[in-house]
Amino acid sequence: MIFKKLILPIILLMSIAPNSFRGDGLSLLKKMSKRYDGKWYKSVSFEQKTTRYSEDGSISAVNTWYEAMELPSNLAIKFDDMDKGNGLLFRNDSIYQFNDGQIAGSRVMYHPLLILGFSVYSQPVEKTEAALITLGFDLNKAYQRDYNGKQVYVVGALEGDETSNQFWIEKDRLLFVKMIQNFGENRIQEVFFDKYEALGGGWIAPEVRFYMNGKMTLLEEYTKIETPNLNAEIFDPKRFIEAKW
Repeated sequence: MIFKKLILPIILLMSIAPNSFRGDGLSLLKKMSKRYDGKWYKSVSFEQKTTRYSEDGSISAVNTWYEAMELPSNLAIKFDDMDKGNGLLFRNDSIYQFNDGQIAGSRVMYHPLLILGFSVYSQPVEKTEAALITLGFDLNKAYQRDYNGKQVYVVGALEGDETSNQFWIEKDRLLFVKMIQNFGENRIQEVFFDKYEALGGGWIAPEVRFYMNGKMTLLEEYTKIETPNLNAEIFDPKRFIEAKW
């Protein structure tokens, strides 16, 4: 009788183990930061093949973007030609748009992919937490599930919810692999970080896929990935057109 009473709870625990994670997003962010503390690279540059897709799935445009990133919060992007001064600059939670080297517009912006794929490993957890809350992720909701044969933590939603703002973190390496953002008006975007490669003491996903309502809209493919020392002028809005890397 005693044996039967003991075996039933064990069976029940085994049956719920795969999805038993009921932690919170803040605890997970702390684990991610701690895992790579002092190990993650401080800067990275690469060329990006940018492929855009039409509604019918056909390719509508292919461009080359040149990108340089200084963690935790600076990202410079030049479109097609390093010398023409067209592109974007993300700097300290703001975005600047450039046409021919001149600022065409700027506004406050928290870049979720920069934060989840890179900044989380290089900045105070409190800053990451505040930015993700501002972006609409409920850090009090979390669970564990299988994804492509691996276990992932899902933050921002509970099991069965595929439409709320949420991000997925691979359990073993604590790497960002998927994000869902609900923009309202029946617009749900999914973004996937794929094919991770080791880089310095950290990792980088050289393929990023974007979908809107299940249809691919954008594919990013990184090549010539390096971890150089970057000049501060690269991230100075006043010197964007002359900046090189």
